[in-house]
Amino acid sequence: MSKVKLGIWITVVLCAGVVFMGCSSKGVNPDRPPATTNEAKVGTEVGNSAPDFRLAKIDGSQISLADLQGRPAVLIFWTAWCPVCKEEAPLFNALAEKYEPRGVQVLGINIKDSVARTQDGINDFGIRYRVARDADASVARRYRVTGTPTIVLLDRQGVVQYFGNELPSDYSERLDAMLAAGV
Repeated sequence: MSKVKLGIWITVVLCAGVVFMGCSSKGVNPDRPPATTNEAKVGTEVGNSAPDFRLAKIDGSQISLADLQGRPAVLIFWTAWCPVCKEEAPLFNALAEKYEPRGVQVLGINIKDSVARTQDGINDFGIRYRVARDADASVARRYRVTGTPTIVLLDRQGVVQYFGNELPSDYSERLDAMLAAGV
């Protein structure tokens, strides 16, 4: 095997390892039980109040958790280099197309990509919902994101109803129930 072919082979193996590590769901349990205390605990377990954030959207305006409250929300943490994020983008676009007119807010949160790379990801993935940038990954750390994509469903009060690395198969029923609750 020539040195060039060996170098290419090693590069491919290392890149594949990085992709699989970055897109892993290690440590994420979407069916973990709800928090059991009566106090409003902040965190990402089902039943916790979601951690607060303030981020710049791709257009430069600001968005915060408080801006999302009052309506159910879907947060999608993603990166421009994640092949699973690209693969699932049409599903998130369909969710946004169906549920945003009904009052659900969909927000993509890009983790640590430059403005240009984030915009390239939006264009390449065909993203049609709002996107904010977590330039230093501080929000991703607060939300304990361990792989991309990470999806968080929040009710009208900003309480976590789902946390996982894929959209749950019953997301329609979950969002319909949150909309019907009206509280």
